[in-house]
Amino acid sequence: QVGRTLARAQAALAWPEGTPPAVPVPVPAPCAPLGDADLRSYLGPGGRLLRPQELRLHVFHGGVEPGLRKVVWRYLLNVFPAGLSGQERLSHLRRKAAEYAALKAALVARTAPVELAQVCAAVRKDVVRTDRTHPYFGGPEEGHPHLLALQDLLTTFALGHPHLSYCQGMSDVAAPLLAVLDDEAQTYLCFC
Repeated sequence: QVGRTLARAQAALAWPEGTPPAVPVPVPAPCAPLGDADLRSYLGPGGRLLRPQELRLHVFHGGVEPGLRKVVWRYLLNVFPAGLSGQERLSHLRRKAAEYAALKAALVARTAPVELAQVCAAVRKDVVRTDRTHPYFGGPEEGHPHLLALQDLLTTFALGHPHLSYCQGMSDVAAPLLAVLDDEAQTYLCFC
């Protein structure tokens, strides 16, 4: 199962078309973290991402300024189809958020109560262990909105991917995504 998870992670981080660019992109030396001006240099008219490979290399060699992670991680995790403008990306996110809400409701409605309880219990064990010293997840456990969002998105993932279901540690991957993106639907997209 670890091998399958690793293969999926490698596929998710692969070049958009699944193959490296035909023309080798020069490998930059370690550099400063990607900043706002750097990000804009990779965007063209209408906010289209023109040089995704170079963006990935820049992030690989220098990281991303914390304030830009919310934007850049969605590019790196292939949330957007290639060539979308800024407005088209916003429409895409709205459409995907509606799809997520519908999927979440449908999966809960069609899942047998016993199976739903088992999945929720498995997810809950890890969710309550989330780093509670982090300000995003701090505070009382009962009714905590961020813990509930983490629980819901991981349960939705497990129900929607029964061949994987939930594996211990998935919350460790989803929690930082949720803390940065602060949006359950977008976190689900990035996690997938």
